[in-house]
Amino acid sequence: MWRPLLSVWFLTMLPALALAAVPVATVTILDGDAPTVIREASKLMLAEGVRLYAEDIVDAGAKTRLLRIEFSDGVILDIGPSTQLLLAPRLAGERGKRPVKAYMLQGFAKLTAPKGATAAATLTSPAFDAGGLSRDVVLLVQPDESYAFAESGDVTLLERGIGKDAGKEVGNHRLKSGEFYARTGDNRAAVGARPAQSFIQRLPRAFLDTLPSRAELYKAREVEPKPLGNIVYAEAQPWVDAEAALRPGFVTRWKAYAARNPEFRKGLVAQMPAHMEWDRTLFPEKYLPKPVASGPSAPLVVLPPPVKPLR
Repeated sequence: MWRPLLSVWFLTMLPALALAAVPVATVTILDGDAPTVIREASKLMLAEGVRLYAEDIVDAGAKTRLLRIEFSDGVILDIGPSTQLLLAPRLAGERGKRPVKAYMLQGFAKLTAPKGATAAATLTSPAFDAGGLSRDVVLLVQPDESYAFAESGDVTLLERGIGKDAGKEVGNHRLKSGEFYARTGDNRAAVGARPAQSFIQRLPRAFLDTLPSRAELYKAREVEPKPLGNIVYAEAQPWVDAEAALRPGFVTRWKAYAARNPEFRKGLVAQMPAHMEWDRTLFPEKYLPKPVASGPSAPLVVLPPPVKPLR
């Protein structure tokens, strides 16, 4: 009885299982210290030729000079030091309606569309979504500042709010080639005709060069990443406490890991006010229906026998 049902289930799930195993991008250039990737709850070391998958978290350290990620559709994403991003994220609500290549929590990125094509897919962040790209845009996102430089070609920025408006779309800017967007603190965004010199000086040196695609070199050559063990809470915390559109996905992703790893669970519990959506997962007993209060039995009411109708 069960065998036919399992066969039907497997055939139904086969497309989803196959899709989940398809890489979305490949690491093609690595300069400096090797970044790490968090896949589910495991940490791996990246190298040139490593395939990347949806919801991989890439963490480039301070000594990573350049990491190039090339997507299957020809879009190129270069990232610099101290950069954290999530590939092909699942975003809740309105944020999930657009195709997204990556969510950059913070750091440096250079996004390049294939020559002669406009890339509709976006790179999103707490500060803005960058899409409708006709060639190159350079981005810098930090907690209190965000910048975008349309190096060549145009790009659309959907500006996101901060504070109580975090994640909400609050502005729309179409940068023409050469224009520069800047927003710091609570100030309104400003768009200028050229990038600030201070911005140029902060960029990774490799961003100033034009490097050709190397995707063909690794088309038939896959490199396995080096395992580094499981993650600790401190490595997950920036994502656990990220904006509301990301949080449900991380509860689903790490709830089983939290159940079997006491230290990870301890970190979540210690900082619970920052991510109350975890409370139900970690303390399900608090959300069980309350038992009906017991008390003295109600007096038994004896009803008279029914009256027979007259004939």
